[in-house]
Amino acid sequence: MSTEAHEESDQKVIVEALSKGPSLQNYNASSRKFCEADFVLGVPLELSWEMVEEMTFGFRTRIILGDEKSEYLAYEGLLPVYGYQVMVKRYITSDSSRSWSRDVLEAEKKTALSMHHKNILSLAGYHQSENTTILVFPSTKRGSLDTNLYGSRGKHLKLTFQNKLKIAIEIARGLRYMHEESPQGPVVHGQLLISNIFLRRDLRPLISGFGRATWLHLKQLTRPINNQKSSLRDYLDLESIALVKSDILSYGVLLLRLFCKTSVPQDDKTLLEWARPLLMKRAFHELLDEDWEDVDMHEMFRVMCTAFQCTMPCPDLRPCMSEEKFFVKCNHHLPSISDTTMKERKKPRSIHMLAAVCLATQAQSVGNGVHVTAKP
Repeated sequence: MSTEAHEESDQKVIVEALSKGPSLQNYNASSRKFCEADFVLGVPLELSWEMVEEMTFGFRTRIILGDEKSEYLAYEGLLPVYGYQVMVKRYITSDSSRSWSRDVLEAEKKTALSMHHKNILSLAGYHQSENTTILVFPSTKRGSLDTNLYGSRGKHLKLTFQNKLKIAIEIARGLRYMHEESPQGPVVHGQLLISNIFLRRDLRPLISGFGRATWLHLKQLTRPINNQKSSLRDYLDLESIALVKSDILSYGVLLLRLFCKTSVPQDDKTLLEWARPLLMKRAFHELLDEDWEDVDMHEMFRVMCTAFQCTMPCPDLRPCMSEEKFFVKCNHHLPSISDTTMKERKKPRSIHMLAAVCLATQAQSVGNGVHVTAKP
C-alpha cells in the first residue's frame, strides 16, 4: 500500500471514530466520576492499557515526525470519557532505559501540576507498565515545528515571516514563564528543540518534552522576584544560572532554525559553527533565503541580533528572557534602532537592503540593550 493510501486509511479511522464517539462501555460510573474530577483539576489521568489501545484504535493512527531520532512513536487518538483528540507518545523501554522512562513520566506529571501557561503543552493522561510508558497530550493539529519547517514525507507548511515572528515571540513568552514566573520556582527545559515545539491550528506554539527538565531552588528572597530592579542572578547560584543560560542558547539556535535558509546544517553544533561568524560580521543577509515575501528587514535585523546575543559562547553574556528585548514585541511594541528614524525610513523588503541596513548600523545598539557590538 502506498504512503498516500496509508494516510487516507488512517484518516478514515479517525473520521469513523469521531462520528461514533468513544466507547464508554468499559468504564463504570465511579471510574468516570473519578476521571472527570481529575480532569477538571488538571490532574493527568492514569489510563489502563485497554484504554490506550482504544484511544489509538490499536495504534493505527501513527503521526510521522520530522525528527527520525525521536525517543518515542507518536499517534493520534481520542481520549476516553471526553472524546477530544489527543496526541499519544509511546516510549518503548528496555532494562537500561526503564529508570529513565520513569523519570520522564514524573517530570511530565510535575509539569502538568505546577505550570499552567498558554504556550506550554501539559500532560493530559499517562500509562506505565514494565515495557512501555505512554504519555497523552491534547492534540496540537499541525504537529511539531521541525515537521512544519523541514517537512515530512516531502511535505511542509509554508510559514511566512510574520508567522515565524509570532511563533518566536510566543516561545519566548513560554520560556520567560518557565524561568521567571513559574509558581514552584525557575524551570530549565534542557531540550528546547524544534522537535519539542508543537503548533496549534492557529500556529500558537506549545513547548513540550519536559522529560529532562530541572526545577531550580531560589536563594532566600530579600525582595520580590518580579521587582524591576532585580534579576535571576539575585536569586540563583552560578550553577543554576548556567543551566538557565543553556536554555537561552537553545532559544538562539531555535531562532536560527526558524529564520535561516532551510539548507542550514541539521546538527546544532555545526549550525552554530556556520552561523556565528556571519552573525559576528553582521552578514545576516547571507543566512537567509532569497524568496522572502512579507519580510520587514528591520525586524529581521532585530531577530538576528537576538540570535547573536543568545548564542554567545560565554553563558554569562547571554541575556535572561526578561532582559532580552526581542521579547518586548510581545507587548506589540517593536524595539527599534531609533524609533524616530524608523518612522522616517521606508521598510526594506529585500536581502540586498538588509545588507545595506547591516552595514549602516554596525556600531549601533539595537532594541534598548541588545548590542550588535557585544564581544563573544
